[in-house]
Amino acid sequence: MSRFLMMCLVALGVLVGCGRVITISLPDGLPSLVSFRREGALPPGYDRFLSPASYNFRYSLPTEPVRRGDVSERFELRDGDCVDSDCASGRLRAEISESDKAATGHVGQDVWYGWSFYNDSMDAVPRDKSVGLVLGQWKLSGDQPPPFRIVQTSAGDLNWAKCDTTICNRSGTDHEDVVAELENMKVASNWGKAQNEGDVCSLFSMSDMKGKWVDIVVNTNFGADTGGYLRIWVNGVLKCNYSGRMVWGSPAVLNGAPLVHRRGLFASYTKPWRAKQGGAAIPTMVAYYDEFLSGKLRSDVDPASRETAGLRPKD
Repeated sequence: MSRFLMMCLVALGVLVGCGRVITISLPDGLPSLVSFRREGALPPGYDRFLSPASYNFRYSLPTEPVRRGDVSERFELRDGDCVDSDCASGRLRAEISESDKAATGHVGQDVWYGWSFYNDSMDAVPRDKSVGLVLGQWKLSGDQPPPFRIVQTSAGDLNWAKCDTTICNRSGTDHEDVVAELENMKVASNWGKAQNEGDVCSLFSMSDMKGKWVDIVVNTNFGADTGGYLRIWVNGVLKCNYSGRMVWGSPAVLNGAPLVHRRGLFASYTKPWRAKQGGAAIPTMVAYYDEFLSGKLRSDVDPASRETAGLRPKD
């Protein structure tokens, strides 16, 4: 082995220990590009959240989908993936969560988020096969319901044509089964069918976007008063423009409180499946996330505009 190659391997040993993806050029006669990643590595500022299996989260392999750059984040959820209270409550989880110190969202403060989502396996679901799938959520400390989360609904659950126009967007359709949900306000204000159970905007169809990257951009302030707002663009199209409270409680107390972000695959309510499917296992679900960023401007986080501007990928 040449001295040069030996030095490269020693350097890689150090770098791989940092949990990063490393790509280097090697001398002629050897593969031109080699990628290394440490098993169990996580994005900076994130931890696994009640996700027990090694396959629940990992970085992508070379043959797997990537929106930009070298790697994406791969999440896999199988029946039985639960620990502690999740098992007793019938919840399954393949999620990572920001630490409190790393939280970029705060009540009453403007923030932008952008990322790309790739559905590798999920289809539309009827009510008796729903598992309450959550694709991302923002949580206050403690047991308070999340102010905002992105969920997959089942066919016939919502009535976009008759929902309260001060709460939800009547242009939504059942076919677009991935929606924006204000769970905190739903619980605190007892929102029911007239308020679409807190589902304020439809975003996209899980089945239509299967095997495709979906670019999502969010602008919000998680407001605890009537000056709150939530705007969501999907593949560059404004799909949500909600105005109103997102968090219940006193603004004087809540303003500035951090919200931690969680993403992955979270089966939040499996009871319909268990009751109707005769003991059949919940199908394995796989999704990829890429380019997740937060910032002060849309140009900081929008996957498409960052690509057009020639900015470096998130890797």
